[in-house]
Amino acid sequence: MPLELAALRNRSGLSRRKDKLLSPPESWRELGGHPIELLREIDRYLKRANGERLPPRGRLRWMIFCLQYACPAIRKIYSEHHKGDAVPETHDRREGLMVAIQVCSQLSMGFKHILRHDYRLSDARYSRVRGRVRECAQLVLELIRMEQRLRALRYQKLPATAWLDCNRIFFAIRQCEDVHAEHKALSCLQVPLERKGGNTELSRRLPQNISIHQLFILIQLFGLMDTNTVSSQKMHIVDAQLAKVLPKLKVVTDTGMALAMGQVIVYGNQDRPPFFERQDEKAEASLARQRLLAEEEQGATGGQQVPVAVCIDLLLLEESLRQEHEQLYSLFDSSDAGDRSRMVADSQDLTRLLTVDAMCDKLHMKRRRHPRNYSLGKKILYVYTGFMSVYQLLMETEVADDERALLSDEHQLRDALAERSALIATDRDSSSAGQWFVMDVSAGGVHIKTRESQFTTALFIGQLVAFGYTRDELQSPTVAYVSRFLRNGSDIEVTLRTLSTRVEATAVQSDFLSQSEMALPAIWARLVDGREGVILHQSHRLSLATPVALERGGERVSRTIQSTGTLQREFILHILDKDTVE
Repeated sequence: MPLELAALRNRSGLSRRKDKLLSPPESWRELGGHPIELLREIDRYLKRANGERLPPRGRLRWMIFCLQYACPAIRKIYSEHHKGDAVPETHDRREGLMVAIQVCSQLSMGFKHILRHDYRLSDARYSRVRGRVRECAQLVLELIRMEQRLRALRYQKLPATAWLDCNRIFFAIRQCEDVHAEHKALSCLQVPLERKGGNTELSRRLPQNISIHQLFILIQLFGLMDTNTVSSQKMHIVDAQLAKVLPKLKVVTDTGMALAMGQVIVYGNQDRPPFFERQDEKAEASLARQRLLAEEEQGATGGQQVPVAVCIDLLLLEESLRQEHEQLYSLFDSSDAGDRSRMVADSQDLTRLLTVDAMCDKLHMKRRRHPRNYSLGKKILYVYTGFMSVYQLLMETEVADDERALLSDEHQLRDALAERSALIATDRDSSSAGQWFVMDVSAGGVHIKTRESQFTTALFIGQLVAFGYTRDELQSPTVAYVSRFLRNGSDIEVTLRTLSTRVEATAVQSDFLSQSEMALPAIWARLVDGREGVILHQSHRLSLATPVALERGGERVSRTIQSTGTLQREFILHILDKDTVE
């Protein structure tokens, strides 16, 4: 069982006696009310312990001791920050989640040391430690799952080494132990997932008892969901949807045949989430690597066949998500006042709909339709964030130059932020690091990054933005929305998905609004496929088939809302029928 572990230190007997590692201190209990400081102490101890050569029984006893103190501290940090803002990130949130992630990784490494030692034993000696092997295997997978979710709150991916160890351990343990036997789960993430039906019903929680088989599935499916495209505040909804069908999902040995509909494949030496196709280039590379490893293992075990891959059937999950989506969308599309009140902007039902919609989208393979053009230099982007900021920018492009000069005095701060993610630097050497730098561009959007600080412009998934590569281009900007985050060290990467390159500020009136001589601020857009749409703030959305009037080129045009094109947290894009000039 090859695992990603640091080499243990070789030290002489004299040096071991002079610098002997002692058992974890009982004084940790005094830090119970300070979870960040407690986890820092545990992290320092584990880094030392994981480099020492210790007998498996003693290492296990000390790891369990550390785990008993770490779990309540991690739970406190998770409970406090799992619904907090992720961009920009507060100091306490960043420090708490970072040390919790590090402790999960160090604890996992300690149990992996024991697991590797025991798995190498002869059959006779292995039979005496089978209970310890199963316990360590489950704890490692649970800690990987915890690390995965804690990283997701920060828009970070699970490292490739963690994916490798997860898959290697499951494939190995599956050959010799009962992976379906359920045992008590760790309580680190046992917080309410979501509440349905108001406060009268109990909150759903993660499973209290769990098996190695279920842990493997949860890790794989959570990775498949690509949670960097889901609001960090709604990760609990992803967990809740997976928990609904978890007992019915199965992992089966791959037969080498073509994948059935709704199946994904996982190779034993894979360092990333599941693949939708066996012919995928990344899957082929993983398969070739797995074959080499299998040949080495067969040489060492006398030709014992180790399964190369397993398949997971997603049809039950897809059906569950589809039913949930239909139920929530019927409320969204309803003309009933009570149903519409449940779907107001940022309401629980609306956020569930957006999250379930994103999950449905991840259950099918995506192919890049537009080639990327990578930026070799430090190309800067000018970005306006938020519906009203975008609307005001478009309004200003339509006024005369002398009037624009007056308006610019009123919006100096907003215009300055267009070229920087933060006007204030955290240190004197990063004055230019707060700019938006272009990483790559395609017809579908643009990928940018900036140096993150506590002063970074507030961003969220589903936020409307307008951008241009020069100030002149802001006279005719591209309108897009934030579709993905990726935090990489002190940098935050942002993916903007293009909605339209031809947009105008306008106002929309329905029959009801015209009676009160009111209108809604809106953005007219010509879409890539030639259709026309109107972008409204989420709180101002209109029902389908609603007749509306708007101004285009100085003329009043009558339209009808035909369908919903794009639904996001901050805005909705309505598709319009063909125009009729009054």
